Amino acid sequence: MSQSNEPSRQPTELDVFLGEWRAEGTSYGGTDQSGDDPKANGEKWESEHKAWWHTGGFFQIEDECARPGGAVFDTHWVRGIDPETGRMFANSFENHGHMRTYELKRDGDNWTLSGPTERATINFSDNNRRQEIVWEWKPENEWLPLCDRTAVRVD
Repeated sequence: MSQSNEPSRQPTELDVFLGEWRAEGTSYGGTDQSGDDPKANGEKWESEHKAWWHTGGFFQIEDECARPGGAVFDTHWVRGIDPETGRMFANSFENHGHMRTYELKRDGDNWTLSGPTERATINFSDNNRRQEIVWEWKPENEWLPLCDRTAVRVD
């Protein structure tokens, strides 16, 4: 069994997520968020995340450590391409006990994650060293801003 994290695989479009990143922005989601002014109670978002290929090169792993408003919000991600359908996916596992599955799509430098109650757009720029990330959530019947942040590759 190989002990290396370097997969013996061909590059894929998911490689854009690899590396170490730092992000800053604003988190908006909360129990007092309303559709009238959904960004009224924003809190500072700071996070670091690192992504690599799991041994074998079939799944990409990402650990994200975030501190929205100083709180602990850590997420473990698994991304990949379903071998039966060819569709990309992203699964998240959060320290608050939530597990979510998203359909992951790419259109040039723009990526979307789509789930039933959360969705995101990620735009890569600066030779894939910068991510503009916008998350929305649907706590009831309408989509509201969840967080906006910019991640910059540090490795």
